[in-house]
Amino acid sequence: MEGEYDPDNESVLISSTQFGTFTLPVQRGAVAKQFVSQFDLLNVSQPDFLFSGNTIQLDKLTFSLPSGETFAYDSKSPSKYVKPLSNESVTSNPASGGVVPPASMIPPKQIATKDVDTDIPEINRMSQDVYAVIIGNEHYLYEAETRFSANDANVFKAYCTKTLGIPEKNIFEKTDATYGEMLQSIQFLKNASEANNGNIRLLFYYSGHGMSDIKDNRMYLIPTDGSSMTLQAALRAEQLYKELSDMKPLSATVFLDACFSGYSSGGALTAMLNGKGIEITPKEETLYGNLVVFSATSEAEIAYPFEEKKHSMFTYFLLEKLHENKGDVTYLDLATYVIQHVKLNAFNINKKMQTPKIQTSYDIVDVWETWKLVK
Repeated sequence: MEGEYDPDNESVLISSTQFGTFTLPVQRGAVAKQFVSQFDLLNVSQPDFLFSGNTIQLDKLTFSLPSGETFAYDSKSPSKYVKPLSNESVTSNPASGGVVPPASMIPPKQIATKDVDTDIPEINRMSQDVYAVIIGNEHYLYEAETRFSANDANVFKAYCTKTLGIPEKNIFEKTDATYGEMLQSIQFLKNASEANNGNIRLLFYYSGHGMSDIKDNRMYLIPTDGSSMTLQAALRAEQLYKELSDMKPLSATVFLDACFSGYSSGGALTAMLNGKGIEITPKEETLYGNLVVFSATSEAEIAYPFEEKKHSMFTYFLLEKLHENKGDVTYLDLATYVIQHVKLNAFNINKKMQTPKIQTSYDIVDVWETWKLVK
């Protein structure tokens, strides 16, 4: 008996010489992980059959794990199954040295309301007290390319300088950052904080691959010289949050345009291919200090691209709101806009859910909503 898991539809395709081929509903997350890891130990019981013409078909069947967890198949309640993405779902791109999704994986186009890459608002303001790190990791040595991460980072920087008024000298920007360069970016902010005695505001923007550790579900940002199989050479989100909070700035804002389930719009990461396709629900870290985190996804969702605009969905609507208000927008209004528009467009284009989320520390739970990126 063999089984393969589809996390999107929460079902397992089971092939059995005794019972035939059928799909079994299995809730994703820890339950699915346990089901697949102990697949050979499953106990099968209570088979029931029905007659259809001259053939006998499986009607009901119960599966049990050694822990006592049970899973019931019922032919009257069929579950949908779609073969998960694998390393066969991508094609080589010799020019870039990476991989890109085939045309069948690219979502249909949808025209947005604005072209955020042009006519970027230029405001006569200077935010001398703001320091920013902007990283766009697109071309990986050991993983599939992300879609539009470099453009995400480049255009976000243009908004930082033109619309938010952050001086060039206050920005650490890197496309395709290595692990060492990602650590260097944190040191840049740390040095700035020490030089200004903490009287600064910090921005950290990241677009690229994320991954959660299969063992403890902690989230990591993957450098371009790392992989989902070697997370000891990746930036742990918990470490990033702690470093920013320890700098004791006036405020610290993180924009994470990444997903941490082990899947992306370009295909499964190598850790998932070796892990039988079980997606991971990332652990939500506890924040403290003056820290706010805007994330592109919730739980085990995928961060989708916006093909028409050559951006990721999350970054596009983040930029659109900054464009619309010329940067003068509260965090609450920014969060509300991004969540509503990403959810709607991700579903309309991909027929999948993508729900950005906002996390804050308990210290600022009553004040963060009125914060702004500019004074």
